[in-house]
Amino acid sequence: QAILAQAKLKNLYRVDSSRSSHYFVLTAIRAMSQPGGKPSARQEALAGGKIHVIKVGTSTLLTNDEVGGQKVSLSNISRLVELIASLRKSGDHVVLVSSGAVGMGCLKLGLSQRPTGPGVKQALAAAGQSRLMRLYEDLFSVVGVNVAQLLISRDDFSDKARFLAVRNTFWALLRLGVVPIVNENDSLSAEHVANFGDNDTMAAMTAVLLQADWVFLATDVDFLYTANPKEDPNATPIYAVEDLSQLKLVGLEASSSQWGTGGMATKIIAARIAVCAGVHCGLVNGEVPERIGQMIRGKKEGGTHFVALQGCASAVQDDHNRWIITLPPSGSLTLDRDGYNAVLTHHRIRTGMLLKCSGEFSHDEAVALFFDGKEIARALVRMSSAAITEEMTRSMVGLRDFTRELQSAGIYLDGYSSWRKGGHKGASGEMNAEVLRQLEQDGGVTKSDTPESSGHQSSVITDGSDIALMCTATIKEADRKASSDKWGSSGSYPLWKRGETPTGL
Repeated sequence: QAILAQAKLKNLYRVDSSRSSHYFVLTAIRAMSQPGGKPSARQEALAGGKIHVIKVGTSTLLTNDEVGGQKVSLSNISRLVELIASLRKSGDHVVLVSSGAVGMGCLKLGLSQRPTGPGVKQALAAAGQSRLMRLYEDLFSVVGVNVAQLLISRDDFSDKARFLAVRNTFWALLRLGVVPIVNENDSLSAEHVANFGDNDTMAAMTAVLLQADWVFLATDVDFLYTANPKEDPNATPIYAVEDLSQLKLVGLEASSSQWGTGGMATKIIAARIAVCAGVHCGLVNGEVPERIGQMIRGKKEGGTHFVALQGCASAVQDDHNRWIITLPPSGSLTLDRDGYNAVLTHHRIRTGMLLKCSGEFSHDEAVALFFDGKEIARALVRMSSAAITEEMTRSMVGLRDFTRELQSAGIYLDGYSSWRKGGHKGASGEMNAEVLRQLEQDGGVTKSDTPESSGHQSSVITDGSDIALMCTATIKEADRKASSDKWGSSGSYPLWKRGETPTGL
């Protein structure tokens, strides 16, 4: 009670009837564990107000003209500008992520089709970005709102120092009352360099970067539907999604616009990134931007609401974890049950906990962690894919041959027999008889029946602090496990020494 009273005085948490007292105690202890109970960097940068990231695509900015071509949709853009001005007057902060540079470049140069070829996209983006910003500058000046242009790239998220530097720039602009208008730096991006793929993903990553309250993705439909409403008349709208892993949809299409690069599938991916970092995501019709305000006020008719994950496990995601969520995975690791339990409890993952290593990656790169066929987390790895595969190969060479036992039970596994003879590609890569003999001669055989080959004796792939959860079910299970581990079955509070920061908070 004393902790909660102090936290309430310091305004370190909001009352929420759906939360347990344990959640408030954890949140209060974590907030006051800093010297003097200082507010977070976000609270220091922005004195009150929520942060909303709004993404508009080419289908919102452009519309068909009378002769079958394309023209700027002044109606849609003007209503969007009025909405943003209204949010600013209410004390909230807004970041606008806008596509359309390439489409505007085509209009500026009088092109009826989007051309292809080396450097063409970059050239069109360079020509169209200035036209797009001039349009925004003129319209926002009418409602008395200042704007600024920010062109960012995937590299700005791949490096942690740049990640934090970009965040500080955003916060400085918001503190000055400016609305940042963000787009990918297409004019300087090389085709072979990794990019965001679409601005839906960039919007979600920007929301994670800023610890935003909402990210809104504008599209050309009113809701997310159970099927494509343009093809299936029986498709029904989905008002709220609380668990993306349970979402079953049919006909997720790519962009239907010749000018755009996104689609409904990319919006689902973007929503997943946002909600796993505690950011609410709204899918709204770009032709009715007023619905964004409706969703902020809690009206379900505004669009589809992807509910942000909240709780002990998601609350511990700090700047480091949020950065990991925004990193593109260079490969993937499939975990066994021990590995999954390690993820739940934020412990180290070792090579003995792996079933499969896919892709090529170096140490300090991000990988996706899979269990039971689903991506459950992202992690920074200490080992390269080559080193992991080599250690997995060595540990599997000494496996006892169960062929006779299987055959006596009436089970015939041709793949298993072939693998034992060295002629089959197993989970660890190509292992032929010559490689096996060489490893045995080098003393590299590790018997799987001995304790030395168990998970706790193998090499560390990643630390628990370098794991960011990415699955609704996993986060909820981690919440339950953390709650039972912290408080015990009796529900009594643990004791910490004076001056000691509670671990795991």
